Amino acid sequence: MGEADQPLAGMTLNERLFARGLFDRFDKARSSVDRDALRAILIEIEVSDVESTIDQLLEPDRS
Repeated sequence: MGEADQPLAGMTLNERLFARGLFDRFDKARSSVDRDALRAILIEIEVSDVESTIDQLLEPDRS
């Protein structure tokens, strides 16, 4: 698991999730399209533009 006091600045989203031990919680929230849970996680890992990030995460694949 990650370290709760590890600085998050400069980390990618995945690195931040790993550092806080939130991968499973994040995956569950994303697969169930739980915007409130995603919002709480993104705030916890200090993502700056939470709403835009949620929109991007839940956007259907365009491939």
